[in-house]
Amino acid sequence: MTRSAGLGYPKRIRFHLAWTAIAFVLSASLFAQQEQSELIGSALVDARNPIAKLFSGERVDLWSLKPIADPLGSHPDRSADRQGVFSHPIDGLIPEAVESLSKEQLLQRMSLDLNGLRATYEERTSFLEDDSIDATDKLVDRLMSDPRFGEHWARFWLDAVRYSDSNGFDWDEYRKEAWRYRDFVVRVFNEDLPYDQFVLWQLAGDELLDGPPQSQAQLDRLIATGYLRLGPFDNAAKLFNEQDRARAEVLTDLTETTGSAFLGLTLSCCRCHHHKTDPLSHQDHYRFRAFFAALEFDDSTPVLLSQEQQAIEKHNQAIDAKIQPLEARLEASKKATQDSQEESKVESKEDMKKLKQQIDQLRSQKQTLQTGLLATDNVKKIDAICVLDQGNHQKPLEEVQPGFPSVLYPNPPQIEAPVDGKSTGRRLALARWMVQPDNPWTARVIVNRVWQNLFGEGLVATANDLGITGSVPVSQELLDHLAVYLVEHHWSIKSLIRYIVLSEAYQAQVGSTRKLRRLSAEQMRDVILQVTGQLQHRNGGPPVWPEVSEDVLQANPATLDDNETKTKGWYPSPPSQQTVRSIYLIQKRTVRIPWMETFDLPENTVSCARRDVSIVAPQALALLNADWIWDATDPLTRQDNSSIQSLFQAVLSRRPTEQERTLCQSYLDTGRTIRELALVLINSNELGFVP
Repeated sequence: MTRSAGLGYPKRIRFHLAWTAIAFVLSASLFAQQEQSELIGSALVDARNPIAKLFSGERVDLWSLKPIADPLGSHPDRSADRQGVFSHPIDGLIPEAVESLSKEQLLQRMSLDLNGLRATYEERTSFLEDDSIDATDKLVDRLMSDPRFGEHWARFWLDAVRYSDSNGFDWDEYRKEAWRYRDFVVRVFNEDLPYDQFVLWQLAGDELLDGPPQSQAQLDRLIATGYLRLGPFDNAAKLFNEQDRARAEVLTDLTETTGSAFLGLTLSCCRCHHHKTDPLSHQDHYRFRAFFAALEFDDSTPVLLSQEQQAIEKHNQAIDAKIQPLEARLEASKKATQDSQEESKVESKEDMKKLKQQIDQLRSQKQTLQTGLLATDNVKKIDAICVLDQGNHQKPLEEVQPGFPSVLYPNPPQIEAPVDGKSTGRRLALARWMVQPDNPWTARVIVNRVWQNLFGEGLVATANDLGITGSVPVSQELLDHLAVYLVEHHWSIKSLIRYIVLSEAYQAQVGSTRKLRRLSAEQMRDVILQVTGQLQHRNGGPPVWPEVSEDVLQANPATLDDNETKTKGWYPSPPSQQTVRSIYLIQKRTVRIPWMETFDLPENTVSCARRDVSIVAPQALALLNADWIWDATDPLTRQDNSSIQSLFQAVLSRRPTEQERTLCQSYLDTGRTIRELALVLINSNELGFVP
């Protein structure tokens, strides 16, 4: 394997030292892993296993049921090459016979993969001039410390949990507070919240608090429960007395999304009957659903720190103290009006008018406690969860209690209700089980998603399905090695990403582990705005609404039937706000942004395991003919980018070759403008694909 300058043997020596340390840590935990393996292994071979009994001993020999065990813990020689020199452990598990990227290509790949944007010409120059042995390490650290890292990496999780700013169904009302969950996910990736905590907070953040939040971290635990509200919700059901049907749909969606997004389990396939292929029973679906039996929407809890809530209450009390005497005077004026003569009545009415104005003016100064899209438990109303005949909520069969997949965990879980009595503890029990060391799914699923985000395809191609009908891992040894690495490194997603991108497998040319990747819809839009100097950065907040043609809006009944709360229509933001990163654009369910949809923006009604990647003619037409792209080329060519070289530096982050310069000059000599040349570069494959 050849290596470019600055990426040679000194890196291998560093990895030798790093691997020595890693091997020591892994050997120390080997006994604990072996103990867990024996427990799970015994469950699978036990003839009394309910799934083995149900399916006559079949289906239990599934790779994803087996305990996670790092192959390098017992076979350290797998990370050595033929000369006995240790390379990165990942490279020992997937040998590649391909060349490494050039240093310039590696820069753009890492920039696009870690931040979702291209490296600028200045960043390129700086990196190429850095001949230190740790140049790549410093690049990775810089990219992951940039706030844009979280904006890019949050996107894959929002796909997995089907994030949307609207309810869906016919009305598709705008959820005005959903953006708080989106911003929370961005913060999680930027601050590197351990993934096990990320899981706990989303499923049971409210159950981890015993009072109003005292810190941003505690407040985020509340905001994280927005995950429990992200699914489609038919708000019109109450008009037709179909609340039971809507409730059943909410619990069904939450059960199945949690199974696929967090665990890679296709619980949707056993909603109506025993799973057709996987070791899951009809009862397993409803045992899992029972963890959410007490769930209720929470639209009243303030999303403010305790001290902020106290300050608002104190402020409002001071306003009320000023209003109280005015209201007393108003009542006295009303009485005077009734008892006085005509002339005095006129004076009293004038006094009343002034008093009302003063009271209204004071009331307008009162502050409200901001609330969010939250969820909690209603301990007084816990649904009886029954197995449903063919999934029909009107045909209940036997009642079940909360339980994990019975193939490995047939016994009832231990559920401890919080001492404050405000919650059942069910969701917290579920979340804690998910991140237990003996859970064979959670770590595998998330490291596979991270790998997929970096390589275009996961080690398991079916990210939401680790079952029998899903794909077999390209390398289960590598998948398990990464899963152990994640847990051993305190569930740090940034540590995992850094570990992967410093491998030669990641830094290689397109090969067996890497697919040629077109930029995602968000990346395509963001990069175009970036290279034309239009992209503006923001720190979250309510979504930005782009302009959408009337033809699109009129084709959707919901937007034509707006209401007084302004939740059904389409509300374009001011032009000055339109050029934010795409993650901050409105994401409705029934009206998706057409230009983005052309580049495979996924549907957000169900969990998206992996985006489709198409290369079709409408994409070229969208790039060539979109008004916003043509408008963006104007300031690009009016400033300092009026030459061929300056255009290349701005758009492609490099200078043109002599052949490119000649071709571009010939293009301009035919009467084409520098602005049209800018459009040509924006449409180039170099801009539209990850190196």
